[in-house]
Amino acid sequence: MQKIGIICAMQEELDSIIGQLHLECKVEGKQQFTVYKANYLHLELIFILCGIGKVNAAIHTQYLIDTYTPNYIVNVGVAGSLSQDLLFGDVVIAADLVHHDMDVRGFGIALGQIPRMDVFAFSSDQHLLSKAKTISHNEYNIVTGRIATGDQFIDDKEKAKFLAKEFDAIACEMEGAAIAHVCYLNKLPVCVIRSLSD
Repeated sequence: MQKIGIICAMQEELDSIIGQLHLECKVEGKQQFTVYKANYLHLELIFILCGIGKVNAAIHTQYLIDTYTPNYIVNVGVAGSLSQDLLFGDVVIAADLVHHDMDVRGFGIALGQIPRMDVFAFSSDQHLLSKAKTISHNEYNIVTGRIATGDQFIDDKEKAKFLAKEFDAIACEMEGAAIAHVCYLNKLPVCVIRSLSD
C-alpha cells in the first residue's frame, strides 16, 4: 500500500480534508508532532499539522519523512493571490516554488536564490502534477503556476505586485517552498496545492 504524506499548516485546513473524505483517523503524537493516519481506497494517508511558517514546515516535513517513509508528499492549504485573473476560492497547483524572502543580493546573487543551492525553484513532481491537473471543479478555476513562499503575510498591494513581477508568481504563502525544499533534498516527490483565500 502506497503512503501519501499530507501536510497542512492549520487545523482548519486539515479538518476540512478529513471531513470531505469522511475519514476515520487514528491520532498519534510525539512531543510537538501531531499525526493523523487513515486508509482511503488503496492508499495510506498520513496527515501532519505543521503550523505556520517555513521553519515549522521544514521540521515537520523531515519528521514525516523520517518517521513514516511516505512515497509522496502533498501540501494543501490556502494562499494569497498575486494574479488579477484569479479570484477567492480558485486553486493554484504549484508548478514550482521559490523562497521570495531569501535575499543575499549583496553578494551578487539573485533575489530568491539560496546560496550554493543548485536550483532556484523547487519543482512539483511531474507525476503528481499530472494527477492534480485532472481535478475539475464547477465553481472555481484550477490553474498551474509558480508559488512564492516567505515568512511574511503579504497584505500590501505594492509588495504583491512586486512578487508577481519579480518571480512570475501567481500566489504566495508561508510554507510551500520549505516543504518542497526538504523533499528535493530527500529526493521525494512533492506537490503543493493551494486554494486562494483572497
